[in-house]
Amino acid sequence: MTMKSRKCKLSRKQPARRATIIEDLDAPPSQAQCVAMIPDEGELYWHGRIKRALAEAGFITRRLEREEVHPVWHAWLTRTTFNLAPDNDTAVKQLRKVLRLCGIKIDRDVFSINDRRGDRLRCVFLLDLGSPGVLQPRPFYANNQALLWPAPR
Repeated sequence: MTMKSRKCKLSRKQPARRATIIEDLDAPPSQAQCVAMIPDEGELYWHGRIKRALAEAGFITRRLEREEVHPVWHAWLTRTTFNLAPDNDTAVKQLRKVLRLCGIKIDRDVFSINDRRGDRLRCVFLLDLGSPGVLQPRPFYANNQALLWPAPR
């Protein structure tokens, strides 16, 4: 058996390419990094995520609370730039859509607006995510001396 030498033929249409090392920037994180991203049970991750979703749409979250025993959420909101419909049924659809676009899916029958006074809303919905707790902005102090309203207990 004889071996013939094979010559590489380079065509003029495609020049020879140099080997380059490409760093994979979209590589999935390691298991240790994934574990570090998981929030603890006591953290208010979902509270912050809901607050950010509503803030992007044009709402100020005055208070956001998840009950301890049931997955019932209460949200006290103030409308700033969002054009909310005057009737509650359409307004509920708009709020659910805002949350759904940010990845928080809430069923249609478990979201309601309990109280509506001008630009202020009080909403209640069921969401079986997150840990019980209250997310409320820090109270405003006038000249760092007197508390303008009492903190809830």
